[in-house]
Amino acid sequence: MNYNDYPYNIFNQSSLMNYGQQNNNDYQQYHAEQQKNIIEMRKAIRDYCESARKVAPEYQQFAIDQCLQEIVIQASKR
Repeated sequence: MNYNDYPYNIFNQSSLMNYGQQNNNDYQQYHAEQQKNIIEMRKAIRDYCESARKVAPEYQQFAIDQCLQEIVIQASKR
């Protein structure tokens, strides 16, 4: 009986280690992507705040209305 053939290879130590390493690599890639997304979110908030400071007082209500409208649009997306 050849224990390196399916279904017995699921007990093969090197197969188990390769599977674990692949899962770890996938998690590391996922983690890096999530960190990148968070950095982009932070930058977007910074850009928003910098732009908001440049809006003249007589346009601030219009700016708020436009931003709230976009929030409603984005909130309706899934």
